[in-house]
Amino acid sequence: MLGRPHAPFAPATIDPRTVALLTFFCLVWGGAMVAIKVSLSGAPPFSAAGIRFALASLTLLLIAAARGKLLYLRHGSRRPVLMLGLLLVVQHGIFNLGINLTTASRASVFLYTQPVFVAILAHFLIADDRLDRNKVLGIGLSLIGLLVAFAERLQAPDPRVLIGDGLVLLSAICWAIGTIYQKDLLAFVEPASLVFYQMMIASPLFFLLSILFEPALIIALDGAIVLAFFYQGVIAAGLTFAAFAALLKRHQVSRLSVLLGHLLLQEPLTAYLAVGLGLVAVGIFIVNRPRRRSRFRVQGS
Repeated sequence: MLGRPHAPFAPATIDPRTVALLTFFCLVWGGAMVAIKVSLSGAPPFSAAGIRFALASLTLLLIAAARGKLLYLRHGSRRPVLMLGLLLVVQHGIFNLGINLTTASRASVFLYTQPVFVAILAHFLIADDRLDRNKVLGIGLSLIGLLVAFAERLQAPDPRVLIGDGLVLLSAICWAIGTIYQKDLLAFVEPASLVFYQMMIASPLFFLLSILFEPALIIALDGAIVLAFFYQGVIAAGLTFAAFAALLKRHQVSRLSVLLGHLLLQEPLTAYLAVGLGLVAVGIFIVNRPRRRSRFRVQGS
């Protein structure tokens, strides 16, 4: 899959409009951390993920119907999309298990290290997306930030939090793999169709896992839980994932993976977490910063 050239066109310049969209996406996804934590009080991890992607799939289907467009897959793309859907199950299954053990603020630090892993993987798997001095420096700072954030929980009496951190970090690595895989598939699959079908694959599998391994699909239900599911399913996944995939089709994958740290969580921000988040944010900024000679034109364009 990844040995094949991924796109028949040069990557586009990351302009202010793209930066604004990425900032908006990161704000929405940051809020989804809190929404996921709230929803897990109403449904166990696998069931919560199934509900999320069912709502997201329905949202994309309604948008396509309103625009008079069909969501279809070309012949030969079904097996790769199936693999991407299975990877989505692994990624979000691990993430939901992890965030159920740690806090939303800590999860945001570890999950949004994804661009670091994207930059590393892209160097080996995408011909025109190599590591340079800036990216290596940024990756180093981000990894130091991770160690600082982990150091706090190494002293914590509850080992489950550390396990949760590790699971969320593993989810970030899976997300990075999926991003590279999507970049390759977007050469011949429309963004909305790609996102829709992988969610259609993931949702029933999550429900099946819930039936097999969890006590019930729904544990409790109130207004806050319903709103949390609506936010993460309709807004965070349904409305932004396809738009992000459309940007991914046009830009270098490592440059497009951008972090926006948010401090609006209803959990205490400790010194360790603040320093770790700061180092991760600076590192990912350096990873995604264009070279000076690419100020007006991305290298290779």
